[in-house]
Parts: sequence; C-alpha cells; structure tokens
Amino acid sequence: MADEEHKKLHPILDEITRTYVDLYTNRPNEKNREQLIKLEEMLHQNLERILAAKEEGDKKGG
Repeated sequence: MADEEHKKLHPILDEITRTYVDLYTNRPNEKNREQLIKLEEMLHQNLERILAAKEEGDKKGG
C-alpha cells in the first residue's frame, strides 16, 4: 500500500505514528518520554474500547 493511500485509509493511526516518531527522534528527553508513555496508554485504552464495542456489535448483529 502506498504511503499516501495508507494516510487516507488510516489517518488516526498515521498521526499517532508520526507523533511517536517525532517524540523519539526530535525531542528525546525525559518529559517527552513520559508524554509518550501516557499517549501509548491512552491509545491502548481506546483500542480496547473499540474492540469491545466491535465485539458487542458483532454479538448483536450476528
């Protein structure tokens, strides 16, 4: 999949990836590391909610 096509299909994932790359490469200090850890935790929580909602939708729809 081309990079531009990926950005169009997955804009949130692309932005999160870009944020992680920026935090790791452009500003490698403790404050940003802590921010990255918080962002990663938030991402995992949101992904869990999405998966749970999808699973619940599959149960109701199927």
